[in-house]
Amino acid sequence: MRNSSRRAVLGYATVAGAALGLGNLGRATAQEATLATPPIAGTELAPGVVAEVFASAPSDRAPGQTVYVARFTFQPGAEIFPHSHPGTTVDGVVSGSFGWTLLAGTAHVVRGAGSGVTTPAEDLTAPGTEVILEAGDAISYEEDAVHTARGAGAEPTVIHSSQVLTAGAPRMMSADMDMGTPTA
Repeated sequence: MRNSSRRAVLGYATVAGAALGLGNLGRATAQEATLATPPIAGTELAPGVVAEVFASAPSDRAPGQTVYVARFTFQPGAEIFPHSHPGTTVDGVVSGSFGWTLLAGTAHVVRGAGSGVTTPAEDLTAPGTEVILEAGDAISYEEDAVHTARGAGAEPTVIHSSQVLTAGAPRMMSADMDMGTPTA
């Protein structure tokens, strides 16, 4: 190969290599931008109380219901207003101390649920009953349970929640929310 041909080939190879390198640089930047964007949006329900819904799907087993998987984070001392949920809720404490107060209805506490315990240790039925749940504890309740919840320790409290709720209904209803009278 002549010198001029070799220089031309090397020149093309250099330009092509640089273009590929710049193309990969652009890809890396796009990946970094994607990673910088949080994949799950948090919603502040009250000062210091954030909800993040990881997934939701309609249920074939429970027609007219939607299944949700969520995480709630309560800063120390932060409290949510009295409310209920239109269906079944199971909350498991991941970390911190979780204060939960029953205002109406019934709830079931399972101490040590994270280690496989399934038998409710406490049934809550008396309005005004407060329990403090620690990591590994769980509480379950239906739509009749009006309650408040708070971060009860010195560290943030993290709750994982599974809910099976009425499709199309608000996921959380304030206790003083007027839902209206159903019509036929």
